[in-house]
Amino acid sequence: MSGLIALPCRNAELVIGSMIMRARQAADSVLVIDEGSTDRTAEVVARAGATLVRLAPSDGEGAGVREAVAHAARNRVTLLAVLFDDQVCRQECIDRITEPVRNGSTDLVIGRNGDGRTGLVVLNARAVERADALGTALTGFRALVERAREDGLRIRTLRIPEETGTVAARPAGLPSELRGLATFSEPRAASAAYGAVFVLVGIVTAVWSLASFNATALLYLEGLVIGTGLVVTGMLLFSSPLLADALAMVRRFSGA
Repeated sequence: MSGLIALPCRNAELVIGSMIMRARQAADSVLVIDEGSTDRTAEVVARAGATLVRLAPSDGEGAGVREAVAHAARNRVTLLAVLFDDQVCRQECIDRITEPVRNGSTDLVIGRNGDGRTGLVVLNARAVERADALGTALTGFRALVERAREDGLRIRTLRIPEETGTVAARPAGLPSELRGLATFSEPRAASAAYGAVFVLVGIVTAVWSLASFNATALLYLEGLVIGTGLVVTGMLLFSSPLLADALAMVRRFSGA
């Protein structure tokens, strides 16, 4: 898609880098709206090279949405997609949700998760103009949708598909998936894949050391130590995405 993807977030240092990389694959520009983070979110955004706007926590509910709409209006963006920091979307997911706006059949698309929460909202230039006119009355997506209905804009709701399936289940995308693992452009998948490789190599090394001991009564201690180290490292790599998600969730709810 062409246009702007806005990412309102708070205390999202563990996920925002990956989200920026994915958003760049789907849009011309990426805007991160930091809603009063106390962690290293701003530093990660700066390293990723995305545009950053920092807000104070006291700016109130809907401040991130207002800033995204205002930025799009100032820069005359023809398509704006607002994506929350707890919603992970691949490029094909974003393309599918934005398609009704891009082809002109809809002014505003609401993307909902499986549990019914709003995870992605897409607006064309007309919807951006109407939303920007609300000013401080734009307190969130609900106010935006209500204004759109009052103005007779065309609204459509779509379900955001969950990221299911494996590389083997999508043979047509295998080369790009392998490139993602090799370049860490898909950091979660890469961490799990490399972790599994480390564990496998570590187990083979440790088994070889023990087998040699059984055959010759000579224990290759170095091999056993290296194998154990590889297994431990692999387990840490494999589990790190889950640990990162858990820590991000704790920080988000605690406001730490």
